[in-house]
Amino acid sequence: MSRQSTYGDEQFKSLVDEDSTFIEGKVFVIMPFSQEEGFDDVYSAIEDECNKLGLTSERVDRTFGSGLILKKILNGIENAEFLVVDLSLEKPNVYYELGYAHGVGNTESDILMIARDGTKLHFDVSPISVNFYKSTEDLRRILSRNLKYMIEITR
Repeated sequence: MSRQSTYGDEQFKSLVDEDSTFIEGKVFVIMPFSQEEGFDDVYSAIEDECNKLGLTSERVDRTFGSGLILKKILNGIENAEFLVVDLSLEKPNVYYELGYAHGVGNTESDILMIARDGTKLHFDVSPISVNFYKSTEDLRRILSRNLKYMIEITR
């Protein structure tokens, strides 16, 4: 029995813009928001490296206006040219959003997965390439190298 529509088509139709296409140069960042764990520094590194390459990063908690947060996340995923996903801290929302990103058609050339060194990867993503970083400087090197490559192979 084949399906006539995807789960997202039926369940999220009121949350996602109908005619969404990616915005060139937009990088949507999926990550933990924990200030205590130093993730503001991680996001600053992502933002800086994106800016150096002429890209614009966006993290949902730094968007303006009110509205449904899930709608902002889904639109961010669907409208971004590239995604950076930090799997550190094993946050369920990060895994959920990564799954959604794969479900709407993003491929390995669109998604850069990162995690702090020592992060345990869960079963479904453990065979996928993840770039582990030991420090913010290490993360900057990973971002610069990989984002440049992603731009080269997709444009």
